[in-house]
Amino acid sequence: MKRHHLLASAALAAALTLTACSASDDALSGGAGATGAAGEGPAADGGTLKIGLDRPFTRLDPADGTLTSMPMMVLANALYDPLMVNGDNGTVQPYLAKSFTPDAEARTWTLELREGATFSDGKPLDARAVADHVARLSKPESKCACALDAAAIAATAVTGPTTLTFTLKAPDAAFPSLFTRSLGYVSEAPAGDSPAVGSGPYTVESVQPGVSVTLARNPSYWGAKGHADKLVYRVLPDADSRYQSLRSGDTDLIWTETPSQLKQAPTDGLRAATGPGSTSTVLFNTKAAPFDDARVRRAVQYAIDREALEKVVFLGQGAPSAGPIGSRSPYRTTASTAEYPAHDAAKARALLAEAGHPDLAFDYLVDSRPEAQQRATVLQQMLGEAGIKMTIKPMDNASLGTAMLQRKFQVMDFVTSMFGDTDTALTSLYLPNSPYNFTNWADQEAEKAITEGRASTDAAKRSDAYNRAARRVVTEAPMAFLTENTVGFLATAKVTGLPDLSKRTVLNVSPAVLGVKR
Repeated sequence: MKRHHLLASAALAAALTLTACSASDDALSGGAGATGAAGEGPAADGGTLKIGLDRPFTRLDPADGTLTSMPMMVLANALYDPLMVNGDNGTVQPYLAKSFTPDAEARTWTLELREGATFSDGKPLDARAVADHVARLSKPESKCACALDAAAIAATAVTGPTTLTFTLKAPDAAFPSLFTRSLGYVSEAPAGDSPAVGSGPYTVESVQPGVSVTLARNPSYWGAKGHADKLVYRVLPDADSRYQSLRSGDTDLIWTETPSQLKQAPTDGLRAATGPGSTSTVLFNTKAAPFDDARVRRAVQYAIDREALEKVVFLGQGAPSAGPIGSRSPYRTTASTAEYPAHDAAKARALLAEAGHPDLAFDYLVDSRPEAQQRATVLQQMLGEAGIKMTIKPMDNASLGTAMLQRKFQVMDFVTSMFGDTDTALTSLYLPNSPYNFTNWADQEAEKAITEGRASTDAAKRSDAYNRAARRVVTEAPMAFLTENTVGFLATAKVTGLPDLSKRTVLNVSPAVLGVKR
């Protein structure tokens, strides 16, 4: 699910009725515009920009969640224009949308589109096209995870050539943020093995699913033209190989989540566009003994030294996390972070003795990535100092995902970008009826606060409600928070227009704003 904070009441309507191109341009360029984050002058025109992807794709269709995952949006944004985009500090701004405004209860939303936008085949991208796109992705056969989001819509009505309304089953003041990913990447349905047709600045020239794709500039693009003539993407799943391809010049731009690469990049003459895009946590299955006892979960919290963990595993490239409200969230207040337990091994031992588990032992499920293994090893040592025996159980990603989805675990490693969007994190991870409530946690106080915040269009009330929910998450500890991690793009000196993503909670870049020196 994707939900983001939006300004309230009159401020909300004003923020979402922007019509100038600057808002959308800034949102997809990191606020750098045409001059680039480093102020190197206008982005270069012409040539081929070579981009290394961190994961394979099966379909060039917004219905495929892989394509609209944060590291892959640099490909999605070339082919499809989003209705809404993520801006700085958790904001959401119009892009293809001209405005997206609610009624007083945030139950009926009116979407007005920009005029003149077309698909790459020349067909108009109008209100009917948006309605058809949402309807297609809401069907089970689309296999889009966004169908869960679309299920919140009770009715859709096309009220004009560029206007339509959505009536929701329940009030949702963050509804437009659902259109920053799959639901918002408006497309025509794919025909056979052909990609879906979008309205983006580039079109497909050739593709080998899971291997590579070459895009050419869209000559009929309705907006500002892309700087590079062509974009060549190669799938390079191994992080070290991907970094070496950048150093050697085989690629111009890559995605990285590896702390050592972020630290080494300046020495290698590389430039970075990064932000706090992920959070490392520990999931407890609150229905599995002894973690059905909050005292046991809190004991693990106290046993972990987050500052030391960050220095060892993330090499000073990140920061300790203090709960579900992230550092760039508009809801972040002193109350958001003040109550997270400081490291105290003696307190951990006392809680375990009180709970009747002085010799706590458990298996810790984790994937095989080096950073994950290192994090687990450091946690094992820290917990050992509090008398807790943690056995590390490495698993492949598929098996780990199955264990999480089926809730077949006691404790497991969990790294996610969801906390970059407070609305998403709270509504998805902590409401008892959510398919993403992997911890099986149910808390009436938290549920009431989250539901209250989600329905409120008053910014102050929404923030207060979400902070109340966050305090319950910290106190009852269905998960332990570890570190907020820096992730993003590394580029060679050839790349121009590289954006500033430091204030972003979702690192969303269009390759159209990037150029490459020839």
